[in-house]
Amino acid sequence: MKFKLNKNSEIFIFAPANVDTGGPTDLHQLAYILKNKFKKKVYMHYLPSHSRTPVHKNYQIFKIPFKKKIIDIKKNILIIPETFHFINVSEKYKKIQKGLWWLSVDNYLKHRFVNKNNKIIKFLIKIPFKIIVLFNKLTLFCFGNLSFFKYLKFIYLKPPFINVFKIKNISINLAHSKYQFEALRLKKIKSFYLSDYIRDEYFKAAKNILITNKKNIVCYNPSKSSNFFNKFIKLNSDIKFLPLKNLSLEKMVSTLSKSKIYMDFGFHPGQDHLPREAAVLKNCIITNKEGSAAFYADLPIKNEFKFDEKSENFLKMRNKINIIFDNFTKELIKFEYYRKYLHQQKSQFEKQISRIFN
Repeated sequence: MKFKLNKNSEIFIFAPANVDTGGPTDLHQLAYILKNKFKKKVYMHYLPSHSRTPVHKNYQIFKIPFKKKIIDIKKNILIIPETFHFINVSEKYKKIQKGLWWLSVDNYLKHRFVNKNNKIIKFLIKIPFKIIVLFNKLTLFCFGNLSFFKYLKFIYLKPPFINVFKIKNISINLAHSKYQFEALRLKKIKSFYLSDYIRDEYFKAAKNILITNKKNIVCYNPSKSSNFFNKFIKLNSDIKFLPLKNLSLEKMVSTLSKSKIYMDFGFHPGQDHLPREAAVLKNCIITNKEGSAAFYADLPIKNEFKFDEKSENFLKMRNKINIIFDNFTKELIKFEYYRKYLHQQKSQFEKQISRIFN
């Protein structure tokens, strides 16, 4: 299925004003390809719309124009990220063709829980989770690392919530990853694959990396970490763990160019940018098996680098780090397929856009 466009059609893309994270990056990449590759009339529409400086400095390079008013007619298209606020705002547009881009089913479920339930229902839903957490502690974490995020997914992805992802007046559902595609399919919603790509700056920098200059450093994203991984860091204080936080593009590239390992024990709501950026910059990747990380199609690395979040795996994780530090060149070869896969993502993204918008 495709959108119905003519030469005068305009495409509007919702994005948060002056925010730089993975989701907004994907939205700007989509706009960039539509504008420059396929010569479409495309505009960002930032929320809140009254912001004087809605374009984050890291996105100025895309040079995408923005409009504060959306023209609500049949020939135009509105692309909506799955964030609850954006979906609510989109409901006031009745005629325009709407595409809902599922960048994270996890965040949607979290926002749905907060916005769709009153205090009493939220309290009742939390009671079983508290009991499970207590039982987990008493049994020395037989359920591994628990989080309310995972608990919500366990509830909402069950058959009683058949309409949990069904949004009114959506022309096309777009799945950012195999993880999202399968979650939507489970609820009998047909979607079309629309991923993203890693920026050229990372591939250019990778050409100048000397393996001999790599250090015994483990990088990680503290904003998407877990209690499990935080405990692992404390137990291995002799290892240099470097948090990647509030870094410019240049600083991110230089940091990942020096490290040997990137570890990610977050919830992987989609094809996260940091694991891919780190892999391009010749890091070995170690993750858990949450969200998209559980799908080989989304994170095509060997199982020896993926661990269940159970304390019994702490020693195995430490041993894997030691092996990588001591035999880096040999271990890095195991990620050759993943790097080739990442090289092809931009061309695949363009093909996906062509099928949907042309």
